Amino acid sequence: MADADEDVSHLGAQEGAENDPTEEAQDFRFLDKLIGGHDVAHLSLPKRGEKDFESHSTNLQLDTLEASRRAMHGVLSWQRTHTQKNHILAQYHPETNTVCVDKVKSQHFQTIGRSRGGKEWLLPEEALFMIERGSLDCRWPVKKKEGDEQSYKTEDGAPMSLQAAYAAFIGYEEGVGGKLTLEMYNVYAGLKRSGYVVFRTGTWNEDRGDLLINYSNSQVEGRLGSNIFTRFFSEIWRRISQPSYTIAPANLSFGPLIKPGLYQSYSDVFRLMQIIPTHDRKTPPSFTLPPAAENPFRVHFDVYRTTSGFRKTARGTPDFRICVINARETPIPTGAQLNDLFAQVPEDRPKAGTQHYQKLKHGCRNVLLAVVDNGVPSYIRVADAPFDEVKIYERTWTGPRGKGGRGRGGGRGRGRGRGR
Repeated sequence: MADADEDVSHLGAQEGAENDPTEEAQDFRFLDKLIGGHDVAHLSLPKRGEKDFESHSTNLQLDTLEASRRAMHGVLSWQRTHTQKNHILAQYHPETNTVCVDKVKSQHFQTIGRSRGGKEWLLPEEALFMIERGSLDCRWPVKKKEGDEQSYKTEDGAPMSLQAAYAAFIGYEEGVGGKLTLEMYNVYAGLKRSGYVVFRTGTWNEDRGDLLINYSNSQVEGRLGSNIFTRFFSEIWRRISQPSYTIAPANLSFGPLIKPGLYQSYSDVFRLMQIIPTHDRKTPPSFTLPPAAENPFRVHFDVYRTTSGFRKTARGTPDFRICVINARETPIPTGAQLNDLFAQVPEDRPKAGTQHYQKLKHGCRNVLLAVVDNGVPSYIRVADAPFDEVKIYERTWTGPRGKGGRGRGGGRGRGRGRGR
């Protein structure tokens, strides 16, 4: 059955309303010169060229597109070979859906694979990524007949094609239909091509991640660093400067929020206007929903920036935590799902002195949602933003120091005044 794209070349000129003059088609006819009369084993693909025709509705353009398509098909039909120096041979293990590498010959194994039993083992997404880029020659295991006691080597197995690798590794993990989906692999491969180091999270095989309880530095210092006298006077000053009384809900239905009186600063006024209850972040987090393997809102990958001294045996704290979401099947997360997602990541507060907007953007706990829509991922950061802790009215902003004039802080009477 002919391909739908190939039938387009035999069609006549379409109406002018359907032709977009801004669309450009690449001319691949120059590729015929590379494979004609040459040994294709020693050829390499050229760089992207420039088209030598304009977009119009003549048969010349259709013939050019057809010749360009045939040239590209000829290039893609080359047999890809591995040099003996960089030939990495591996064997597929269907019991665990992993790949065993006999001898490592690439720098990629500094950030992928796990050593076990003197050999390197690759996870499904790692093996598929290496096969897709042409760096791994994976072989099927030799199927022994009953009574066959002969030992076979890795090279005795049949080579695994890229199509077979996709069919074996995607959605067939641990032999029972695994957690690696095509959306997860698209995110993994895209991050690897961008130069990041990607690993599975430690709770990959579990229905839900662990509950992480962290105390902030201020809480730890308050418990350990200060003595009893310092804490006593600090508590007295806190109660004087920040009164903790609350307004009864019955009193909010009538009367002003700000009662008549003497106020020393705007902080006291804004503090009285805080009538919406907020979450107490000093309490340890807890799960709301029961554990479920079908819950997509969980951490899937730990992502690290590439550094010179990175070791996969001592990774450290990841720079990003990725949760992969299928946009076609997953709705917008609920509050309970986000609560359980944030409870699985440690507290990561911004540095001291960060601007208020950056504090709210970073949040106390944050996760990157990789929303994949038909193979195209979009990254969205969701964070537990401490709006109740960021006091906008308490900020101390100092404008730029100018040479004077209006609007630069240098005019007379600007920034100074007497209380009335």
